[in-house]
Amino acid sequence: RLTLTFDLYNKITKNWLVKAPLEEVYGTNAPYINGGDIDNRGCEIAAGWRDHIGGLKYNINANIAFNHNKVTRIDNSEGIIEGQYDFYGNNDTWYRAQVGYPIGYFYGYKTDGIFQTEADVKAYVNPKTNKEIMPNAVPGDVKFVDLNGNGVIDSNDRTQIGDPHPHYTYGITANLEYKGFDLSVTGIGVGGNQIADALDFSSIMDLYSNYTDAVLDRWHGPGTSNSYPRVVSGASINTQYFSDLYMKSGAYFRISNVTLGYDFKQLFSAIPLRQIRFYITIQNLYTFTKYSGMDPEVGYAPDSWAQ
Repeated sequence: RLTLTFDLYNKITKNWLVKAPLEEVYGTNAPYINGGDIDNRGCEIAAGWRDHIGGLKYNINANIAFNHNKVTRIDNSEGIIEGQYDFYGNNDTWYRAQVGYPIGYFYGYKTDGIFQTEADVKAYVNPKTNKEIMPNAVPGDVKFVDLNGNGVIDSNDRTQIGDPHPHYTYGITANLEYKGFDLSVTGIGVGGNQIADALDFSSIMDLYSNYTDAVLDRWHGPGTSNSYPRVVSGASINTQYFSDLYMKSGAYFRISNVTLGYDFKQLFSAIPLRQIRFYITIQNLYTFTKYSGMDPEVGYAPDSWAQ
């Protein structure tokens, strides 16, 4: 009645193919090159239970897999391959492959809330020089973290701000049979990953864009928001940098399939057929998630390493 499976794995991918990062000025599509090596290691656990209670037959199967992804070699002297540029007007790369990190990890700026008043802007100073770190900011702007402590916000302040790869995936299936009726329910889920969501913040620069209801929680005066900046017309400091404001949890659990059926052979045993089954199936019945976008299974592009 009980089944149990436990697997350990360590998969090493050598010389993975990646499109070479070339600027558009070269005027041709970039070739694919050998990028380096990737290590995926983890474990998978699956368990099942099959039994019956009188005429009711049932079985339940569940599984969970944990995975750790890391780049172990990059075929250049820097040990880095940059991802694509131009994330909604941002001119920096926003994901990269780097030795010692998950492939395609999100690369950008950390934030520390929203400036609420002019006094907050003036108080954000470098402790060594006592100079303002973001002198051009105004109340309602994002407060970016001066990670390296040099007193200015620049590309040297970028760091890992998210991981597109689920740290674990799981699923469950339940099947019931009773006097010709059958019911099957399947659910799947992931956790530990982030999604780069530009749905809200890409429209900050345009007063006439369509918004999600998240814009109702924007900053529009001291104390109104510490996570969603002010809305302005045109580009601003808030859209200049790719930051952890774009990071959304990609965790979800989805009821992916529900099937209810009945075998009419139970009523008409004289029919010269082995089975006459009528069934109704519902796909993707409901998804439990905090992700505010359209679908937490969103993907960016076939040749990118992030989503």
